[in-house]
Amino acid sequence: MNTRYRNTQHTNFSFQLKTEQFLFTLARKFVYITPAEIDNEINAGLEALTAFAMADRGFIYFFKQNNTQLEAAYMVKPKNIPEKIPRHSQVNGADFAWLSESILNNSAVAVSNPEQLPPKAITIKMIMEAEKSKSMLLCTFISNEIITGFIGIDTISKELSHFEVLEHLLRQSASVFNGAIERKKAVQSGIRIEQKMRSLFREIADVVFISTPEGKLLEINPAGAKLFGFSSVKELLNIHNVSNFYANAKDRIKFKKALEQNGSIKDYELTLRRKNGEKIIVLETVTAVRDADGQITSYEGIMRDITDKRQLEQQLFQAQKMESIGLLAGGIAHDFNNILTALTGYAQLILMDSDEDQPHYKNVQNIVRSGKRAEDLIRKLLAFSRKQMIELKTLDINQIITDLHSMLSRLLPEDIEFTLDLKNEKSFIKADVVQIQQILVNLIVNAGHAINAVSDKSRSKNITIHTSHTRLDDAFTAVHPGSTKGKYILLSVSDTGIGMDEKTKSKIFEPFFTTKKDSGGSGLGLSTIYGIVKQNKGYITVDSKPDEGARFNVYWPATTEDKRKTTVPESDLADKERTETILFVEDDEDVRELACTGLKTLGYKVVEARHGAHALKIIKRKNLAHKIDLVITDMVMPEMGGEELALKLREINPKIKILLCSGYTDSRIFMLESEGLEGYSFLAKPYTINKLEKKIQAVLNEVL
Repeated sequence: MNTRYRNTQHTNFSFQLKTEQFLFTLARKFVYITPAEIDNEINAGLEALTAFAMADRGFIYFFKQNNTQLEAAYMVKPKNIPEKIPRHSQVNGADFAWLSESILNNSAVAVSNPEQLPPKAITIKMIMEAEKSKSMLLCTFISNEIITGFIGIDTISKELSHFEVLEHLLRQSASVFNGAIERKKAVQSGIRIEQKMRSLFREIADVVFISTPEGKLLEINPAGAKLFGFSSVKELLNIHNVSNFYANAKDRIKFKKALEQNGSIKDYELTLRRKNGEKIIVLETVTAVRDADGQITSYEGIMRDITDKRQLEQQLFQAQKMESIGLLAGGIAHDFNNILTALTGYAQLILMDSDEDQPHYKNVQNIVRSGKRAEDLIRKLLAFSRKQMIELKTLDINQIITDLHSMLSRLLPEDIEFTLDLKNEKSFIKADVVQIQQILVNLIVNAGHAINAVSDKSRSKNITIHTSHTRLDDAFTAVHPGSTKGKYILLSVSDTGIGMDEKTKSKIFEPFFTTKKDSGGSGLGLSTIYGIVKQNKGYITVDSKPDEGARFNVYWPATTEDKRKTTVPESDLADKERTETILFVEDDEDVRELACTGLKTLGYKVVEARHGAHALKIIKRKNLAHKIDLVITDMVMPEMGGEELALKLREINPKIKILLCSGYTDSRIFMLESEGLEGYSFLAKPYTINKLEKKIQAVLNEVL
């Protein structure tokens, strides 16, 4: 056998044996090291590997940015050896294709001399020349069966030898290093997850807790301390038992029983108490944790505060209830107005044909007087249902309050201090002055009653009316269903009276609800205010607690309009001769017969119709379009209502005068009239023959 061949074979075998010994020593170093030591050990191991391979530089590059970049993660070299390029960008381009394809195909890249590189590897050759590399060997770095980079060695002055053995050395070393790196990543990932979980535990708005089955809190996040009103988590954890947090002790018994039976509970609603005694409503999702023997060792759960949500739902329910009651009240009032119109109207007709000395005269007067009382009651119901007739004008609310101050003062006992705190600048609103007066009178009278109900007579007695400009924003409307964003004039009436609890506050705007059991309150005062405010697209709130007084806040839409319309005083028309022709349209037979009889008695020529369609037929059949001086029509009728009839009549005769009547309406016609709609007037039911006659003469003579 050739001696030179035997020596080469012996040399390779010896180097292989040394390589395996090196790899065993390298792997053993990474068995017991901590994650914090891994980077140092990889650098030390890479340095030892480079020296063992008799190379000048050792390095590990990883792919970045979806395999578009290479970045050096570890690099070792003697001081006198130049640095390798730390980063290569765009390695997915054609210039790097020769190298990238080899690496990504898990092939080793061995270059004994850059001059031997193929033409397509010209970029790699240029890099080796720039780094003064004489030869190099690269092997893939694989993590979870994915090629993530490569490990390599290179030389400066001489060529590498034993490429096959060195490839085995690099691949096995890469496996050892990769195991250590993956272990470090796992630990770091665990630390990051733990940090995230702790951060989530600290920062989450919901309450996260662990407690014993007996009720001792073991752990709770800062949201729990905030929810229950404690200054710190530590203070809350010092509570020995959470039973005191339950508004009703029986709720905890039911909760524990359900949890133990089912093992877990989702969205269980409970009413609890804060440290200061304030009630809160929460939803709890809890799991009972058991040990190996099946015994419950702890409760783990999440608690969400839904107090504001429940209050919002209650407000919405209250608003819907008030709306339903309002619709019912409006419907009843409409029918009752027709009955009342006929009742009082016929009573007046009897009085017109009677002498005061007749036996029944006084009784009929009592009927008329009772009718007026009923009319006042209906007016209040209509105000609540937002169907009350209003005449809108531009008003300075501060001027109205100032003008009424002395009159309002007379409604109060002398020992109550009554003050005004009004915005200095003009505060204009579009409103019916009578409605504003209703609001002020009702609120001031109620405030006086509330102050008189205080048992502590030494307490100060104050009522204040306040006005200011304000704007309702998204934050306000989000928690006040029915309110609308925009500019408002705030009218507040506050008192130092007896105050109200939550149950009373939830009912105060309902019709016929009253706390004045002994004074015989009707229960329509605040419901009237509520209806007026809602009718005018405003909003009303009340702030009150028992023994802390009350503050009613009325938000009335502001207007920039600075004008006030004046009414023309009615002339004395008592002796005027009545010869005009009137078309009277009314679906209620009693009202129609009463009004037509009364008008005929007064001397008018009257044409009757049951509804709008019937009226049009009569006009066309008798050719009355230009012979009728005035049309009096009800608003709500079958087949055709008064508003539609009025529009059709105006098409036939634009100059025809129209008097619209109704027991209720949405006030749209009156709003149009207040804006100058020529020829339209309105008369609210119930009306008497005298009131009807007065209105007719005013319309005919354009005293509107």
